[in-house]
Amino acid sequence: MEWIIVDVETTGLDPERAEILEIGALKVVGNEVLETFHTLVRPEQPIPDEITRLTGLSDEDVSAAPAEREALGRFAAFVGTTPLAAHHLAFERNFLQTRAARHGLSLQVGDGLCTLQLARILAPRLMSHRLEYLARRLRLRASGAHRALADAQTAHQLLLRLQEKAERLPRELLDVLAGLAGLFSPLTSAWFEQVRSTCGPQTADLEERQGLFFTKPAAMPRPDVPDELAQIDPAKLKEIGRRAIEMLQEGGALAALMPEFEARPGQLAMAEAVAQALAEGKHAMVEAGTGTGKSLAYLVPGVLVAMATGEPVVVSTHTLSLQDQIAERDFPLLRKMFGEDLRLVVQKGRNNYVCLRKVRSEARLTTMATPIEDILSVMAILVWLTETPDGTRETLSKSSVGPSLWARVQSESESCINRRCPFFHPCYYFRTKQAAQHAHVIVTNHSLVMSDLASEHHVLPKYQHLIVDEAHHLEEQATHHLGFEVQSGGMAALSHRLVRDRGRGGVLAEVARLLEELDMRGKVLDDLEEGKEWVATVAGEVDEAFQAIAAYLPPGQSEIRLDASWRASDSFQAYRAAMERAEAGVKRLEQLRTRLVELVKSLPSEDHVGRVVDASGFLGSWLDGIGRMREVMEDRPDDVTWAEVQASGARTRVSVHRAPVDVARVLKQQLFDPLRSVILTSATLAVNGEFGFAIQKLGLRDDAEQERVVTRTVPSPFAMDKQARLFVPSDVPDIAAASTEESAAWLTTSLVDLAEATQGRMLVLFTSHALLRETAKLARKPLADRGLSLLAQDVDGSRAALLEAFRAHPMSVMFGAQTFWEGIDLPGDQLTSLVIVRLPFSPPTHPVTAARLERLQASGQNAFRALSLPEAVVRFRQGVGRLIRTQQDRGVIVVYDKRVITQRYGSMFWKSIPGLRPIVLPERDLVAAVQKFLHTAPRSPAHRAEATVSP
Repeated sequence: MEWIIVDVETTGLDPERAEILEIGALKVVGNEVLETFHTLVRPEQPIPDEITRLTGLSDEDVSAAPAEREALGRFAAFVGTTPLAAHHLAFERNFLQTRAARHGLSLQVGDGLCTLQLARILAPRLMSHRLEYLARRLRLRASGAHRALADAQTAHQLLLRLQEKAERLPRELLDVLAGLAGLFSPLTSAWFEQVRSTCGPQTADLEERQGLFFTKPAAMPRPDVPDELAQIDPAKLKEIGRRAIEMLQEGGALAALMPEFEARPGQLAMAEAVAQALAEGKHAMVEAGTGTGKSLAYLVPGVLVAMATGEPVVVSTHTLSLQDQIAERDFPLLRKMFGEDLRLVVQKGRNNYVCLRKVRSEARLTTMATPIEDILSVMAILVWLTETPDGTRETLSKSSVGPSLWARVQSESESCINRRCPFFHPCYYFRTKQAAQHAHVIVTNHSLVMSDLASEHHVLPKYQHLIVDEAHHLEEQATHHLGFEVQSGGMAALSHRLVRDRGRGGVLAEVARLLEELDMRGKVLDDLEEGKEWVATVAGEVDEAFQAIAAYLPPGQSEIRLDASWRASDSFQAYRAAMERAEAGVKRLEQLRTRLVELVKSLPSEDHVGRVVDASGFLGSWLDGIGRMREVMEDRPDDVTWAEVQASGARTRVSVHRAPVDVARVLKQQLFDPLRSVILTSATLAVNGEFGFAIQKLGLRDDAEQERVVTRTVPSPFAMDKQARLFVPSDVPDIAAASTEESAAWLTTSLVDLAEATQGRMLVLFTSHALLRETAKLARKPLADRGLSLLAQDVDGSRAALLEAFRAHPMSVMFGAQTFWEGIDLPGDQLTSLVIVRLPFSPPTHPVTAARLERLQASGQNAFRALSLPEAVVRFRQGVGRLIRTQQDRGVIVVYDKRVITQRYGSMFWKSIPGLRPIVLPERDLVAAVQKFLHTAPRSPAHRAEATVSP
C-alpha cells in the first residue's frame, strides 16, 4: 500500500489559534521512499519561546519561508489522493485540515493510518508510545526529534518495525485484529490484512482456545511435599546458618559465580542475624541500606530453610521493582548456587491478573458502537496475551490499556466460574497459585500478605517463615488493608455496569435476554426486571448518602473525621435516612443475588454460566459496598472513620474510610504470634540508632521483652562524610508561616540559582502539592532561560514519565512530593543535588494520624515524641537516600527548614545518617559552597547508569 507519512511542527496545539511552522512528508511503499516533501512555514505571529526551545526553530529561521497558505497548497498537491499516515494522525489531520480551511483550501484527507495506535496495539508492554521513546526503545534509525521531516522518517521506520512485529503473530489473530480495526478504520483493517498475506511461519509457543491465543503454561513441577511440615532440630537449623555464611563469604558459592566478587561485611552480618532468627524461631529487625546486598543476605538462609523443611519461605516487598529484582536478578544466581530444583514464584493480588474468559467476551461483544479507545485496548490485550509471561497488569502498558477496560477483564473471585471456565487450566491466576503450592520461595507484596491475614490465610500457601523487605511500609499497608474504603465513583460505576440506559443495558439486562433466548421464563426473569428498578432506586439513595457527607465538609477542606460530632449533625441524619430508604431495595437485591447463584447450576454452557456469574459478582460487590456504608454509622472505638471529598468536574467525588487506630495489636495476633519467624528489614527502621519505635508500632513489644526479637543495624557501605554535604541556609524564611505565593517566590529565586550551579541533576522534595505547583509555575521560565528543563509531579506527567525524561535530559530539575521521597534510583551523575523544602512531618490533621496522636496523649505519652518525630525522621532518611546510591556517588543535600538546626529535636534528623553533619551558612553563600564541593569531588564513572522507578 502507498502512504504519505506526514509530520507537522506547530506553534501550539489549538489549530484555531496556532500556526504551522514546518511540514515534512514521505511518499512510501513498504520500505521504499518514493518521494520527499519538506518546507518551513512563515507564521504571522512570532514563534513562542517554548516552541523555539523544543524545535530549535527561530523567527529568523523561517523569515524567508513561504506563508502557510502557499505551503499548504504545495502539500495538498504532493498528497493528491494518497492516504495519510502519521504518528498522531488525528492531531496532524485535524491541524492540516483546519488551517487549510482558514485559507480557503481543500485538503481531502479522510481515513488513514496512525502509528501511535498501531504501536499501542502491537507494542503493549512498552511504558510509553511517544515517538521519541519508541525510537530509543526500538533502536530506530532516527535522525532527530521535533523536526517535521526527521519525525516523519522516524514514523516510517516505526511502521516497518511494527509490521515485522505483526508478521510474527498467528494468522487467525491477524484476522481478528483486522476485523476489530474495521470498526473504526477500514484502512487500518486493510493494513492488518496485508500483513497477514505476507507473514511467515507462526510461533509454536502459544496455546489457542476458542479463538484466543495466549502464552502456554509452563510445565508444573510435582515434587513430593510432606503433608505435615518437617520438624528440624535446632542443631540442624544452626548448621543452615553456618552454611549461609559460607556461601556468601570469600571463596564461597557466590564468589565462584562472580569473577569480581568481594565479600561484604554488612551482607555477612545481616545473613548471620537472619539465620539466627530462623534457627531459633525468633523474629528479627535488620536495618541495612543500599549497597549492603540485603536481598541475598536474607534469601540465602531463607532458601536453605525452605529446601530443608519442604515449607515455603514467603518474601514480601512494597514495590514491584524489588519483586522484579528478586525474580530477575537474584533468582538466577540462587539457582546456580542451589541447583535447578530451586523453585521461586511471584504471587500478586488477584486483580493484577487478566481473566481470559473476560477478554474473549470483550472481543466478541465489541461493535461499531464501542468507543475507539476501548477497541484499541481490546486489540492491545489480544496481542499482549501472546507475549506476557504471567498475565499480570504490570506487564501491560497503561498507555495501551486504561483502567476502565482493565477493570472489565481483570480476574475477580466474585465473577470466577472456576472449573466450569474453558480457560480454567491455562488461567494465569490459577497457574501462579498452583505453582506457589510447590515453591520454595514465594515473592509477594505487603498488600497480599495483609489480604491473606484478612481472609484467614486463604490467599497464600501455608507458611511459617516470612521475610518483609521495605518493612517501614508494613504499618501503612496494615492500616489500609485491615480497614476499608468505599468510593462514590466506584459505586456509581458498579451500578452502571448492572443497569444503564434505563434498564435496556447492563449485565442484568444481558442475563434477562439470555434467559429469554433459552426460553427460561419464570420467577428469576421477573426478579431481574424488578431488580433493574431497585438498582436505580438504591443507586440514587447511595448517591444521596455520599452527598450528605460532602455537605458536612467545611469549605477549603478535603477530608474530615466521621466521629461523635458527625453522628450528632444534620449530615448524619440525612446519611442515615438515605441508607434506611435503600434498605428495602437492598434486601430484594440480596434475594436476586442468591437466585442468580442458584441459576448457574441449571445453565447449559460455560458461556452462559460466565455471564450470570459476572452479573451476580458485580451485584455482590455493589451490595458489599453498601454494607460497608452501613458500618460507617456504627461507633467503633478501636477504629477511625473519615471521609475524603474531591471536586471532579461538575460532580463531587466522595469516599468513606475506616481503619484500625492501633495495628500493632492486630499484627501481633494475626502475624507475629502464629508464625515461627518474621524477618523485618529496610534501610530505615531505626530512629537515633534504636528500634524501639518500630518494635512498638508493629506489635513486637512483648516479643522483644521476652528476647524473641533479634535486632541488628548493618553499617552503611557509604562514606557520607566524603560523598555528601548537608547545607542548611541560616536565613531561610519560615515557609510554613508564609503564604504559598510568598514561599514559592522565595524558593524560585534560590532554586534557580542552585540548579544553574549544579547544571540540573536536581531533585526537589516537597511536602505540599500546592507549594510544588505554585513553585513550578514561577520557576519554569527562569529555569528555561538558563537552559534547564523543569519536570513537576502531576503537572508534567506521571512519576515514571518524569524519571524517563530526567534520565534522558540530565539538565533538568525534578519536583516531587510523597511518592518521590523513596523508590527512586538515580545512580552516578544522574542526580547530584537533593533539596528538601520542609521536614516531612505527617499532617497532624489527617484522621488516622489525629486518632493515633489522641490515643497517645490519652495514655499520658508525648505524642510528638512518640509518633510524629520518629515518623518524620524515617521519612527524612528515605528522602536523603535518593542521593547516594553507590560508593562512587557524590552529591549535596540542601534543607530549607531551619528546624533541623534551631530545634532541639532537629539533630535527630541528621544524626540518623552517620557521617552527615549540617553546614550552616547564609543563603547567598550556598551556591559557591555547592559548586566547590561538586567541582572538587571526582566524577562518578556510573553517570550513564539508567534511572529506574518503583511503581
